[in-house]
Amino acid sequence: MARIPVSVIEEIKERCLIEDVVSRYVSLKRAGSNLTASCPFHSERTPSFVVFPATQSFYCFGCGAGGDVISFLMRIENLEYPEAIRRLAETVGVSVPEDDGAPGERTVPRKRLFEMNTEAARFYRGMLFDERIGAEARRYLSGRGLSQAVIKRFGLGFAPDDFSMSRHMRSLGYTEDELVTGFLMKVSERTGKPYDLFRGRVMFPIIDTSGRVIAFGGRVMNGTEPKYLNSSDTPVFKKSRNLFALNYAKDNCSEEMILCEGYMDVISLHAAGFGNAVATLGTALTPEQARILAKYTKRVILTYDSDAAGQRADERAIGLLSEVGLDVRVLKLNGAKDPDEFIKKYGPDAFREALSGSSTTFRYKLGSIAGKHDISTEEGKIRALREVSEYLAGTGSEVEREIYIGQASDFFGVSRESIKNDVSLIIKKRRYAKKKTEAADIAREAAGFGDRVNRDKLTQLRTASCEESVLGMLIAYPEYIKEVVEGKTALTADDFGTEFGRRVFTAVTDVYRENGAFDVGAVGGDFTPDELSRIVKLAIGREKLGNGREVFDENVRALLAERERQRSKEDDAFSAIMRLREKNNGNT
Repeated sequence: MARIPVSVIEEIKERCLIEDVVSRYVSLKRAGSNLTASCPFHSERTPSFVVFPATQSFYCFGCGAGGDVISFLMRIENLEYPEAIRRLAETVGVSVPEDDGAPGERTVPRKRLFEMNTEAARFYRGMLFDERIGAEARRYLSGRGLSQAVIKRFGLGFAPDDFSMSRHMRSLGYTEDELVTGFLMKVSERTGKPYDLFRGRVMFPIIDTSGRVIAFGGRVMNGTEPKYLNSSDTPVFKKSRNLFALNYAKDNCSEEMILCEGYMDVISLHAAGFGNAVATLGTALTPEQARILAKYTKRVILTYDSDAAGQRADERAIGLLSEVGLDVRVLKLNGAKDPDEFIKKYGPDAFREALSGSSTTFRYKLGSIAGKHDISTEEGKIRALREVSEYLAGTGSEVEREIYIGQASDFFGVSRESIKNDVSLIIKKRRYAKKKTEAADIAREAAGFGDRVNRDKLTQLRTASCEESVLGMLIAYPEYIKEVVEGKTALTADDFGTEFGRRVFTAVTDVYRENGAFDVGAVGGDFTPDELSRIVKLAIGREKLGNGREVFDENVRALLAERERQRSKEDDAFSAIMRLREKNNGNT
């Protein structure tokens, strides 16, 4: 793929300040000359995500994500490099040179997929309202209590039990490859031929917050399995990063959001006046979805089933939602298995009253723990209190912990002081264990263990360390790249011992040769997001170190000396092998 010129990237970044773009997704706070926030890419209680306006870059010291405004948009919106650039360029009116990709490269533009999904949604909707074809589906939806107005609001449709969808889409010019990429068709493992994925199902289009159809869910009407069939991940859809009906709920949820398990629960709640309901997409709640919810609301009410699977889902969701700072409540409905059934039986007012009585997470946890142990016995009560103390030790706020200790004391009939002492002991043990783990992790990282970006680091630790110093200075101070390119500093890709180091050096110098300038955004298409994060980290790591001419020359000399040492070792090893081979040949 041809690189986008540095001049274009610089113009885009001048108009799209990273602090402005990042602030659309997280709340930034001033910290000296930089800005901090809770990382949008992993769950954390203490903010470790930093935006550096001076260098127009970001870095999370918790998870290691980093880059510029382009790579930030790539990560947060799950975009490919060229599309992220074009998305930013469109917002500020900058023209980006077209690039058709490498010869033979088969890709489907996201815009094409969005248009294809819209046409598919129109087809399914047309089939639903076809007097003959959609009759059974309309009866099913009517039997579920959905009015025509609700059906139209959510764009519901029907997929006939045949291959008419693909025939229709081909008539509009869409190819089988495009339909398979968009997960509207699937290739048979038995015959190798594509077939319509959704057949004989009521269709639920999944719409993002920009109003674009990004995927589909389909439900059978006759009780066969699987009951629901959902789109797999595509270039425009990641089920772990989207929520059903968020396109509507985002305007009605500033204080509170209701999280459901299924599409029908959400639709019934919206129809009954609860426009702040959303659902996950056929999976358990993910950390990404928890962070999305935290962008829109302050409190989440869980309405999962009361069975064992529902309780496990509650436990997981409570942990994820609490980690991103949300107030979490748990709603257990009496006399109905889910919100859809409850509203049909008892009406919206009864559901509203039930919402007001939803349990706090700790009240729910107390009840859950008590249900697992026979607290009428001493042994059962001790086991339950031990589990409660473990839970309380993980509570971040001391105020919350004090309140919960009081509630546990009343619940179990045990003194506050006893519970508080047990909790304090657990906290001390955890802190000690954490310090040991952190020390071991630091030592492992320094030694290159588990380095997924630079896999050669473990076996070439000294070489990798020298490379990081040189590359960090080149990236942070492009004037040194100029000297390398002009031959004033004798340094080539062969002087880098690790494959990652050679790739970075080659990309950096190539960009400079092509443009007479360097911007980290220009190499974004050559590296994965994790690799780009490492590149930015190398530059950030030079900030508080000396970076003058003498330091740069010294680092280059150290790298060259280390590579010479490595080559000598390789030559010695080769010579030893040759001598052994000659000796063996002489003995035959």
